[in-house]
Amino acid sequence: MPKDQAAAKRDEHRDTVHPGMMPTAEVFESNAKSIAKDPAALRMWAVIAGICLLAWIIQSIS
Repeated sequence: MPKDQAAAKRDEHRDTVHPGMMPTAEVFESNAKSIAKDPAALRMWAVIAGICLLAWIIQSIS
């Protein structure tokens, strides 16, 4: 979700769930890692791609 959309969603939540309250210190940091820097995620995507390729090959043969 883009930052501006996330900010709008956060503001909407604050206005509906916590009306009249002023936000204190809000710090939003992403803990998402780049796939290139996360070997486990890279392996997972490689396995998914391999399974999709195998399924495509099997479907082409049939």
